[in-house]
Amino acid sequence: MNNDHFNLRDLGIAIIAPAGFVLLQDIVAAISSISTNNRGVGIPSSLISCSIAIIISICIYIMHPWIFDHHTERAHNKDREAKKSFSFFRGLIVILLLFISGICLQLFSTGILNIIDMYNPELLNSYKEMSKTSFSLDNGILRIITVMLISPIAEELIFRGITLQSIRRTFSPISENNSPALAIILSAVLFGLYHGNIVQFCYALPAGILLALLCVWSSSMLPGIFLHIVINISSYFTNMLPFTLSTALHIIMCGITCTVCFIIIYALLMRSPSHKIS
Repeated sequence: MNNDHFNLRDLGIAIIAPAGFVLLQDIVAAISSISTNNRGVGIPSSLISCSIAIIISICIYIMHPWIFDHHTERAHNKDREAKKSFSFFRGLIVILLLFISGICLQLFSTGILNIIDMYNPELLNSYKEMSKTSFSLDNGILRIITVMLISPIAEELIFRGITLQSIRRTFSPISENNSPALAIILSAVLFGLYHGNIVQFCYALPAGILLALLCVWSSSMLPGIFLHIVINISSYFTNMLPFTLSTALHIIMCGITCTVCFIIIYALLMRSPSHKIS
């Protein structure tokens, strides 16, 4: 790989991965629609497409692991040192903070939806129909499992595993300090566009930024997968919570709580190995 210039191959991988995921979902949905018309019921197309995406991603990782890596040797050495110094206790704290952050992010998204509903309710018409088919406990166990578990894993493999790291490799030759900021923003934009509508883009974009930050800080997709699962699980239950705060205060409180959690997570994940807890 030539490291002296802007790498178009990696940029192509970064774009093709989510585009291929969308194409896969459309193809499976079309086939599933035909099959359902013939037999009455069937496995949710989202379960099939996300499962296929996971299998393909795992195969790519086995055959071409560099696609899931931003490939600087110094970063590899730092990652190995950080993992050695990361204690079980700190891990539990990170998990707890991620759990709180996931709920706050979902509540934050609910606040954004309430603002959209106040100022432009027409935008929410199609979204509400989509929510009924995706985020209802009456949709059957297979669809619930897909939304809670399978979809987050597939999306993290595509957007934080392939796309984020490919964009980091794309711009690393022209970035003196190898800053991941541009890769984080671009991968989050692609994640928002993937959802296919302006309503979901409004909350998928900030969520994508935070998920990418976790991946960069931890050099692992596991924290992002956990946070993504918590966000999706809480989407089934946040509407049941009785809110007495105004929408604006609701958003501010959730935003502040999530920000504080991420500051602490950053401190825990990026702590120098030389200062490890004894």
